[in-house]
Amino acid sequence: MTKQKLSTLNGEIEEFLRKKGAIRVGFATLETLAGGPPSTDLKYVLPKAKSAISYALLFDRKKIRDYLSKKSFIDHERDRLALNIKSVEISRALAKMLRKKGFKSTAVLSNNEYRKEIPGWQLKMPPDLSHRYIAVRSGVGSFGWSGNVGIKGIGTTILLGTVVTEAELEPTDPLPPEESFCTKCKLCIKACTASLFDKEKETTVTMGGEKFSYSERKNYVRCQYVCGGFTGLNKKGDKQWSTWSPGRFDVPEEDRKIMNIMFHAMNKYKKWPERTDGTGGYVSEAAPGLSIRLTCGICQNICWGNPEDTRKNYQLLINSGCVLQKPNGDIIVLPPDEAQKVFDSFPPEHRKLYCKK
Repeated sequence: MTKQKLSTLNGEIEEFLRKKGAIRVGFATLETLAGGPPSTDLKYVLPKAKSAISYALLFDRKKIRDYLSKKSFIDHERDRLALNIKSVEISRALAKMLRKKGFKSTAVLSNNEYRKEIPGWQLKMPPDLSHRYIAVRSGVGSFGWSGNVGIKGIGTTILLGTVVTEAELEPTDPLPPEESFCTKCKLCIKACTASLFDKEKETTVTMGGEKFSYSERKNYVRCQYVCGGFTGLNKKGDKQWSTWSPGRFDVPEEDRKIMNIMFHAMNKYKKWPERTDGTGGYVSEAAPGLSIRLTCGICQNICWGNPEDTRKNYQLLINSGCVLQKPNGDIIVLPPDEAQKVFDSFPPEHRKLYCKK
């Protein structure tokens, strides 16, 4: 296709996505992704792929603040689920539009799709295609210290979508450094109960000759352990708070100890009473038989793309209190000292479901 035709098709795609609610759109090709990690291989999902389309949707920020401050769990959980469903619908609709134009295309699911041929995939959870890498290479956003992708003035409160196609599209450039939203305040580290991110070390990936960096991460099992809802109590620093999980299991600093305590917590999690603060959850392919409630996601939710809002979010979080679950399934939120007293007053058979003792 000529450059003019490429630009025209790019424009049609961007207009389509903007009408569906996308706040940013970008384009990557085999050439611009060359040399990247395995999860940037477009041909893994479409053998004759030539290009990828990346776009971003925005979460409801009021519901995020209510989530961080422990005013409401279910509203943000439902918003997150609804936006994931919307992303899949948009991607499938765009792929269908491109197929009608004669270009074989496929939608990449927003989550829960893994490379199962890799040994131990259930723990490593390698995606079929990385929304993050394609988004930063195409200029939809840039990496924050946490490795989450964000946009200046918006932060990381976005959901990424991707479509892969045999159409030849004109690639868009990565964002220049001055357009980065991340100030390296590293509040994402302080807010991470799982201690997933390194404070100083960086990971660097190269795609199409361009380098991209974010914090070096420890064992990803840490994220599964906390974001999966199996534990949530944060004991770091002079404040004590929790995620929306009532679990009070320890989070060891040593990676080698994480696996055992996570499996221990998962076995007890199966016996927790059903939450009464709203139905929800989903079954992860990496943990069949468990209804997963994403009770964390704080490293993503806390960053709003400017220091003032991000600091406010952090203060809301660390003063939000601790979540407990009563024997009847009720979820309550209490200040840390009071939460400990109430937890200690629970019947022993109920209390032992939420801690190692």
